Amino acid sequence: MRRALFSLLTAALIATVAGPAVAGPAVAGTAVAGAAAAAAAPRPKFESAAPFAAWNNGGFILYNNEWNPSAGPQTIWGDSYGNWGVQSDQAAGNTAVETYPSVQEDFDNARVSSFPLIRNGFTESMPAAAGLDAETADDVWLDNYGIEVMIWVDNHGQTPAGRIISHATIFGQHFAVWGSGPTFTFALDHNETSGVTHILATLQWMMEHGYVSSSATLAQVDFGWEVASTGGSPMNFTMTNYWLHS
Repeated sequence: MRRALFSLLTAALIATVAGPAVAGPAVAGTAVAGAAAAAAAPRPKFESAAPFAAWNNGGFILYNNEWNPSAGPQTIWGDSYGNWGVQSDQAAGNTAVETYPSVQEDFDNARVSSFPLIRNGFTESMPAAAGLDAETADDVWLDNYGIEVMIWVDNHGQTPAGRIISHATIFGQHFAVWGSGPTFTFALDHNETSGVTHILATLQWMMEHGYVSSSATLAQVDFGWEVASTGGSPMNFTMTNYWLHS
Protein backbone atom coordinates (compact mmCIF):
# COMPACT_ATOMS: atom_id res chain seq x y z
CA MET A 1 0.00 0.00 0.00
CA ARG A 2 1.51 3.30 -1.06
CA ARG A 3 2.12 6.11 1.39
CA ALA A 4 3.87 9.45 1.54
CA LEU A 5 7.64 9.13 1.85
CA PHE A 6 10.24 11.16 3.72
CA SER A 7 13.73 11.32 2.24
CA LEU A 8 16.77 12.92 3.83
CA LEU A 9 18.03 15.43 1.24
CA THR A 10 20.38 17.83 3.02
CA ALA A 11 19.24 17.66 6.62
CA ALA A 12 16.46 15.93 8.51
CA LEU A 13 13.93 17.96 10.42
CA ILE A 14 14.75 17.81 14.11
CA ALA A 15 11.78 18.73 16.26
CA THR A 16 10.62 18.36 19.82
CA VAL A 17 6.97 19.27 20.17
CA ALA A 18 4.91 18.84 23.30
CA GLY A 19 2.11 16.35 22.82
CA PRO A 20 -0.10 14.01 24.79
CA ALA A 21 1.61 11.69 27.22
CA VAL A 22 2.58 8.43 25.57
CA ALA A 23 1.90 6.38 28.68
CA GLY A 24 -1.69 5.23 29.27
CA PRO A 25 -3.96 7.02 31.72
CA ALA A 26 -3.48 6.26 35.41
CA VAL A 27 -6.04 3.87 36.86
CA ALA A 28 -5.30 4.36 40.53
CA GLY A 29 -3.51 6.68 42.94
CA THR A 30 -3.92 10.20 44.23
CA ALA A 31 -3.48 13.38 42.23
CA VAL A 32 -0.41 14.22 44.32
CA ALA A 33 1.21 10.86 43.60
CA GLY A 34 0.39 11.18 39.92
CA ALA A 35 1.92 14.65 39.73
CA ALA A 36 5.05 13.47 41.53
CA ALA A 37 5.45 10.54 39.15
CA ALA A 38 4.99 12.80 36.14
CA ALA A 39 7.59 15.21 37.48
CA ALA A 40 10.07 12.38 38.06
CA ALA A 41 9.62 10.73 34.64
CA PRO A 42 12.29 11.83 32.15
CA ARG A 43 11.08 13.34 28.91
CA PRO A 44 12.09 11.56 25.70
CA LYS A 45 14.77 13.19 23.58
CA PHE A 46 12.25 13.57 20.77
CA GLU A 47 8.48 13.94 20.93
CA SER A 48 5.99 15.35 18.43
CA ALA A 49 2.33 15.22 17.48
CA ALA A 50 2.98 16.84 14.09
CA PRO A 51 1.70 14.54 11.30
CA PHE A 52 5.05 14.33 9.47
CA ALA A 53 7.49 15.08 12.28
CA ALA A 54 10.94 13.55 11.82
CA TRP A 55 14.07 13.13 13.92
CA ASN A 56 17.52 12.29 12.60
CA ASN A 57 19.37 9.95 14.99
CA GLY A 58 22.39 7.73 14.40
CA GLY A 59 22.00 7.71 10.63
CA PHE A 60 18.32 6.80 10.84
CA ILE A 61 15.15 8.90 10.75
CA LEU A 62 12.20 8.45 13.10
CA TYR A 63 9.15 9.52 11.12
CA ASN A 64 5.60 10.16 12.35
CA ASN A 65 4.18 9.13 9.00
CA GLU A 66 0.47 10.03 9.15
CA TRP A 67 0.23 9.75 5.37
CA ASN A 68 -3.53 9.21 5.05
CA PRO A 69 -5.51 12.50 5.18
CA SER A 70 -8.17 10.77 7.30
CA ALA A 71 -5.65 9.76 10.02
CA GLY A 72 -6.46 10.50 13.63
CA PRO A 73 -4.03 12.02 16.14
CA GLN A 74 -0.68 10.35 16.77
CA THR A 75 2.30 11.28 18.91
CA ILE A 76 5.75 9.86 18.25
CA TRP A 77 8.56 9.82 20.81
CA GLY A 78 12.09 8.50 20.85
CA ASP A 79 15.29 8.26 22.84
CA SER A 80 17.12 6.66 19.91
CA TYR A 81 16.39 4.89 16.62
CA GLY A 82 16.28 1.64 18.59
CA ASN A 83 14.10 2.86 21.48
CA TRP A 84 10.98 4.70 20.44
CA GLY A 85 7.23 4.46 20.10
CA VAL A 86 3.93 6.12 19.33
CA GLN A 87 0.55 6.70 20.88
CA SER A 88 -2.00 6.46 18.08
CA ASP A 89 -5.75 7.10 18.12
CA GLN A 90 -7.51 5.79 15.00
CA ALA A 91 -11.23 5.33 14.35
CA ALA A 92 -13.03 2.19 15.52
CA GLY A 93 -13.80 -0.35 12.83
CA ASN A 94 -11.48 1.15 10.24
CA THR A 95 -9.60 -1.33 8.03
CA ALA A 96 -7.66 1.04 5.74
CA VAL A 97 -4.14 1.94 6.87
CA GLU A 98 -4.01 5.47 8.30
CA THR A 99 -0.44 5.82 9.55
CA TYR A 100 2.97 4.18 9.31
CA PRO A 101 5.20 5.47 12.13
CA SER A 102 8.61 4.07 11.33
CA VAL A 103 12.37 4.14 11.56
CA GLN A 104 14.00 4.50 8.16
CA GLU A 105 17.33 4.64 6.36
CA ASP A 106 17.98 5.96 2.85
CA PHE A 107 20.31 4.16 0.42
CA ASP A 108 20.50 6.49 -2.61
CA ASN A 109 19.49 3.77 -5.11
CA ALA A 110 22.56 1.58 -4.75
CA ARG A 111 22.30 -1.69 -6.66
CA VAL A 112 20.92 -4.48 -4.50
CA SER A 113 23.54 -6.82 -5.93
CA SER A 114 26.29 -4.64 -4.42
CA PHE A 115 25.26 -5.47 -0.83
CA PRO A 116 26.83 -8.43 0.98
CA LEU A 117 24.11 -8.21 3.65
CA ILE A 118 20.81 -6.44 4.35
CA ARG A 119 18.97 -7.59 7.45
CA ASN A 120 17.45 -6.09 10.55
CA GLY A 121 16.53 -7.11 14.06
CA PHE A 122 13.65 -5.87 16.18
CA THR A 123 11.79 -6.14 19.46
CA GLU A 124 8.39 -4.46 19.43
CA SER A 125 5.03 -4.55 21.15
CA MET A 126 1.47 -3.68 20.22
CA PRO A 127 -1.40 -3.49 22.72
CA ALA A 128 -3.37 -6.67 23.30
CA ALA A 129 -6.68 -4.84 23.15
CA ALA A 130 -10.00 -5.19 21.37
CA GLY A 131 -10.38 -3.02 18.30
CA LEU A 132 -6.74 -3.12 17.19
CA ASP A 133 -6.19 -3.42 13.43
CA ALA A 134 -2.50 -3.05 12.62
CA GLU A 135 0.64 -4.89 11.60
CA THR A 136 4.39 -4.58 12.11
CA ALA A 137 6.38 -4.56 8.90
CA ASP A 138 9.49 -3.73 6.95
CA ASP A 139 8.79 -1.46 3.98
CA VAL A 140 11.55 -1.74 1.38
CA TRP A 141 11.58 0.62 -1.61
CA LEU A 142 13.36 -0.28 -4.85
CA ASP A 143 14.13 1.47 -8.14
CA ASN A 144 13.70 5.07 -6.95
CA TYR A 145 10.47 4.21 -5.06
CA GLY A 146 8.94 2.46 -8.07
CA ILE A 147 8.63 -0.94 -6.35
CA GLU A 148 7.50 -1.57 -2.78
CA VAL A 149 8.34 -4.78 -0.90
CA MET A 150 6.80 -5.27 2.54
CA ILE A 151 7.70 -7.98 5.06
CA TRP A 152 4.95 -8.46 7.66
CA VAL A 153 6.07 -10.03 10.94
CA ASP A 154 3.28 -9.31 13.46
CA ASN A 155 -0.24 -8.97 12.05
CA HIS A 156 -3.45 -8.18 13.91
CA GLY A 157 -6.34 -7.87 11.48
CA GLN A 158 -4.73 -6.63 8.24
CA THR A 159 -4.89 -8.27 4.78
CA PRO A 160 -2.20 -7.50 2.18
CA ALA A 161 -3.10 -5.77 -1.07
CA GLY A 162 -3.78 -7.96 -4.10
CA ARG A 163 -3.71 -11.74 -4.09
CA ILE A 164 -1.36 -14.58 -3.15
CA ILE A 165 1.01 -15.14 -6.08
CA SER A 166 3.48 -17.55 -4.47
CA HIS A 167 4.96 -18.89 -1.24
CA ALA A 168 8.54 -18.47 -0.07
CA THR A 169 10.80 -19.91 2.61
CA ILE A 170 13.46 -17.43 3.73
CA PHE A 171 15.98 -18.66 6.32
CA GLY A 172 13.48 -21.28 7.47
CA GLN A 173 10.61 -18.80 7.81
CA HIS A 174 7.49 -19.40 5.71
CA PHE A 175 5.74 -16.55 3.91
CA ALA A 176 2.73 -16.12 1.67
CA VAL A 177 3.75 -13.76 -1.13
CA TRP A 178 1.06 -11.27 -2.17
CA GLY A 179 1.19 -9.09 -5.25
CA SER A 180 -0.66 -6.00 -6.43
CA GLY A 181 1.03 -4.20 -9.32
CA PRO A 182 4.40 -2.88 -8.10
CA THR A 183 3.58 -3.71 -4.45
CA PHE A 184 4.62 -7.05 -2.95
CA THR A 185 3.99 -8.33 0.58
CA PHE A 186 5.73 -11.24 2.29
CA ALA A 187 3.33 -12.22 5.08
CA LEU A 188 4.90 -14.41 7.77
CA ASP A 189 2.78 -17.45 8.68
CA HIS A 190 2.97 -16.65 12.41
CA ASN A 191 3.44 -13.55 14.55
CA GLU A 192 6.78 -12.49 15.99
CA THR A 193 7.38 -9.56 18.33
CA SER A 194 11.14 -10.12 18.32
CA GLY A 195 13.27 -11.48 15.53
CA VAL A 196 15.31 -10.86 12.39
CA THR A 197 14.14 -10.10 8.85
CA HIS A 198 16.48 -11.18 6.05
CA ILE A 199 15.86 -8.42 3.54
CA LEU A 200 18.64 -9.23 1.06
CA ALA A 201 17.61 -12.90 0.92
CA THR A 202 14.00 -11.81 0.28
CA LEU A 203 15.05 -9.56 -2.59
CA GLN A 204 17.28 -12.28 -4.04
CA TRP A 205 14.30 -14.68 -3.97
CA MET A 206 12.28 -12.10 -5.92
CA MET A 207 15.05 -11.77 -8.50
CA GLU A 208 15.37 -15.53 -8.88
CA HIS A 209 11.60 -15.82 -9.47
CA GLY A 210 11.38 -12.92 -11.90
CA TYR A 211 9.43 -10.46 -9.75
CA VAL A 212 12.15 -7.78 -9.79
CA SER A 213 15.12 -7.18 -12.05
CA SER A 214 18.58 -8.41 -11.14
CA SER A 215 19.69 -4.78 -11.60
CA ALA A 216 17.19 -3.44 -9.04
CA THR A 217 18.38 -0.61 -6.80
CA LEU A 218 17.67 0.05 -3.12
CA ALA A 219 16.13 3.42 -2.23
CA GLN A 220 14.99 3.03 1.37
CA VAL A 221 14.35 0.56 4.22
CA ASP A 222 11.68 1.33 6.84
CA PHE A 223 10.41 -0.59 9.85
CA GLY A 224 7.35 0.23 11.95
CA TRP A 225 3.60 -0.23 12.35
CA GLU A 226 0.86 0.20 9.76
CA VAL A 227 -2.08 1.30 11.91
CA ALA A 228 -5.67 1.16 10.64
CA SER A 229 -7.69 1.20 13.87
CA THR A 230 -7.12 1.46 17.61
CA GLY A 231 -10.81 1.01 18.42
CA GLY A 232 -11.36 4.74 18.73
CA SER A 233 -9.12 5.07 21.80
CA PRO A 234 -5.40 5.87 22.15
CA MET A 235 -3.09 2.85 22.05
CA ASN A 236 0.65 2.63 22.66
CA PHE A 237 3.14 0.94 20.30
CA THR A 238 6.72 0.46 21.47
CA MET A 239 10.05 -0.47 19.88
CA THR A 240 12.68 -1.48 22.45
CA ASN A 241 15.32 -2.75 20.00
CA TYR A 242 16.11 -2.15 16.34
CA TRP A 243 19.17 -2.53 14.18
CA LEU A 244 19.88 -2.68 10.46
CA HIS A 245 23.03 -4.22 9.01
CA SER A 246 23.94 -3.58 5.39
